[in-house]
Formats: sequence, C-alpha cells, structure tokens
Amino acid sequence: MAALLQQRGVPRERIVLEESGTDTLSSARAVARLLRARNIAVPVFAASSFYHQPRCVMLLRAFGVVARAAGPPRVPAGSSWIAPGYRWMREAAALAYDGVLALLVRAGLLE
Repeated sequence: MAALLQQRGVPRERIVLEESGTDTLSSARAVARLLRARNIAVPVFAASSFYHQPRCVMLLRAFGVVARAAGPPRVPAGSSWIAPGYRWMREAAALAYDGVLALLVRAGLLE
C-alpha cells in the first residue's frame, strides 16, 4: 500500500507503516497506539481494497482515529482483484463481528 500511495504522489516521509497487526482489528488498534505515541492527530487515510475499506475506516474510528478511505487502486474491468459477491458477504459479516469486538475493547471488557 505504501508503494501505491507513493505512486499517487504521497511523499514517503508522510507514510507511516504499521506492520505488527495480524488482522484488521489488531492493525487498527496498533495504528491507534502508534498515532497516540507519536502525538499525531491529523486525518489518516486507510489504503485497502474497495470492499475492505469500510471496515478499516470503521475500526480506526472506533479506536479514536480520524480516518477516511483513500481511493482504492484502479484495476482493469474484469480483473480478479475486483471482489466477487462472496467477498462482499464475508466483509459484511466481518464488519459486524469486528465492530462488536471493537466496542468490547473500548468498554474494557476485552483486551
């Protein structure tokens, strides 16, 4: 994603990578911690595939990050990258699941 951002004109020094997350929820939590540790309070642009961006943005916001979706990479029509229906269904279920987990973390009921 860093390379895609750089291709779109974002300077390398403006891109902060978080590479410890093992899934979307842990990545969002780690990004929130990283930003707090660096005292960064500017809007963050979540760079991911089109179908995955809503969950990324929702989780970042749940952990107090001002987040927006970056434009997804452009791909040719018919490309295998474009999510078929099952990916949308999986993402909808994951959004609800991770949303509940994020609420539990924020409430201090889950670590």
